[in-house]
Amino acid sequence: MSKILIADDSLFMRKILKDMLSEKHKIVEAGSGPEALDQFGKENPDLVLLDIIMPEGEEEGVTVLRSIMKKDPDAQVIMITAVGQNATIEQCRKLGARDYIVKPFDAKLVAETVGKYLAEAANI
Repeated sequence: MSKILIADDSLFMRKILKDMLSEKHKIVEAGSGPEALDQFGKENPDLVLLDIIMPEGEEEGVTVLRSIMKKDPDAQVIMITAVGQNATIEQCRKLGARDYIVKPFDAKLVAETVGKYLAEAANI
């Protein structure tokens, strides 16, 4: 069973994603950037779903992504974004994020995106 770290300051958003994914995956949660980095180090997840905007401000997700990619350049990170964050999404891709999913979540799209990158991770 693959392990997914969901890093989002919104408990509600974490719950929605957890409900979508917990049947097939072990879920680890983080509610802030520092907690996400701590959990990433402890849990060594197969995939990270990382919110761009967290409590420390609009760039916190970008900062966390930068730190994760420094620790593990092969990390599979998918950004969670609201509509209209195209410049930030592009910045995240350049830093190593594999993809992004947009809120509100489409369960089918989330499952497809997660499945695609977990399959890639298995082949690394």
